[in-house]
Amino acid sequence: MKKVVITNAYTWYNKGDAGILLGIVNSLKEIYGKKIEINILSFTPIEDKKRYCKDTTIKNVYSSILNPYPYKYTFWGKKIAIVKLIIKMMYIYIMLKVNRKNIVKNNETLKILHESDVIIVCGGGFLGGKKYDSLMHLFQIYVNTLFKSKVVVMGTSIEPMNKGIIKKYTEKILKKVDYIFAREKITYNYLESFLDNNKFELIPDMAFMLEDYKETENKIDSFSGNYKYVIGITVRKWNFPNSSNSEKSMLNYTNTIVETIDYFNKKECIFVFIPQVIVENGNDIEVAHKIKERLQNKDGIIVIEDDLTPVELKGLISKCDIFVGTRMHSNIFATSMKVPTVAIAYEKKTNGIMGTVKLDEYVLEIDQINSNELINKVEKCLKNRETIKNNLSIIIPEIRKEIIDKLKEKTKNIDKSGEK
Repeated sequence: MKKVVITNAYTWYNKGDAGILLGIVNSLKEIYGKKIEINILSFTPIEDKKRYCKDTTIKNVYSSILNPYPYKYTFWGKKIAIVKLIIKMMYIYIMLKVNRKNIVKNNETLKILHESDVIIVCGGGFLGGKKYDSLMHLFQIYVNTLFKSKVVVMGTSIEPMNKGIIKKYTEKILKKVDYIFAREKITYNYLESFLDNNKFELIPDMAFMLEDYKETENKIDSFSGNYKYVIGITVRKWNFPNSSNSEKSMLNYTNTIVETIDYFNKKECIFVFIPQVIVENGNDIEVAHKIKERLQNKDGIIVIEDDLTPVELKGLISKCDIFVGTRMHSNIFATSMKVPTVAIAYEKKTNGIMGTVKLDEYVLEIDQINSNELINKVEKCLKNRETIKNNLSIIIPEIRKEIIDKLKEKTKNIDKSGEK
C-alpha cells in the first residue's frame, strides 16, 4: 500500500484549491489504482474531513504544521496570529534539530509525514509575489524534506518576486525537494534560472483532472429559457498590490463589471454569479451582491449562494454559453467543460493557464481593466463561441492525457529514498 500525504492544501471553501486537490487524488488513483492511502494537511481539517473523506482512498485530514486559522480579521488579530505562527515555527524548527524523535512521536501531523512514502505539495499559487504568507507554506515544504519520503511539488505557480527575503527562501527550499511540476510557462522559466533541468517539468494545472459533472439539470435551466445567452461569471475582492490606491482600483474593477452587465443585460443576456470562494473575509457571494445592487436592471441576474462541490460548480458552468472569470480556477472549470471563456487576470498565473487552453487573446489585466475592453472581449467570445468550443473539445482531452503521461513517468515507481 502506497502511503501518500498531500500538504499545503488550503480549504474546502476555496473551490479552486479543492479542485486542485481532488484532481491530484483522481490522478493518483488512476496511476496507483486501489493500492494507495492518502492523508491531507489543510488549514480547515475538521470541515475538509467531512467532504474529502467520502472518498475511501482518503484516510484522514490533519492540520498544516503552521495554521493561522481561525483568527480575527482585525489589525491586531492578524498581528497576534503572525506572532503565534513565528513562535510555533521556531519551536518546531528547534525541536526537529535537537529532539526529532520525540516531537514526531507527539505531533500527529509530523508523525503522518514520517510514515509516508511520498509527500505531494498541493499545487496552487501560494508561492512568490509580495506575499509574506508564502513563507508559511515554504516552512511546510521545508519540513516535508526532512523525512525519508520523496517530495514532489505538483502543479505550482510562483509569482515574480521583488522582495529579497521571499525570493531567497523560495529558491533555497525548492532546491531541497525531489521534483517540481510547474503549471505554466512563467513559473517554468523562473525555475530554469536556479534548478537543474532534471528537477522540474511543465504540466497543466491539476484541476483539469477534476471529473466532469454528469447531471443534465441544475439551477440555471429554469431561468435560461427566456434569455438569448447565459453568461457565467466569478468576481472577487482583490487587494491590488501593485496599485498606489487599492480602493480606487477595486472600485474601477467593480464599475467595469457593473457597466458590462448593464450593457449585455439589454441584449437579452442572463448573468449567473458562481460562488468559487466562500471563505470569511473573501467571500465571492458578498462581492456579487454588491455588484447586483448597483445594476440598472436586476432581472436576469442570479447569485448562487450554495456551498457546492467543485464538480457541481462545473455542472453549473457547463450550462453557460460563455464564461467571464476573475477566479482562475473557475476559468479552468469552464474551459474543461468546453465553455468559451474570458479571463480577468489578477496574477500572472491566469495568463499562463489561459495560454494552456489557447485563449491568450481573451485575457484582461485587472489593474488596467475598463468596460470598453471587457465588452469587446465578451462580444468577440460570443461571436466565436462555437469555434472556441470545438477547439476546447480537442485541447482538454489532450491536456488530461499529458498530465497522466507525465505523472506516470515521474511518480509511479517512486519509493522511499532513504533518510535525508
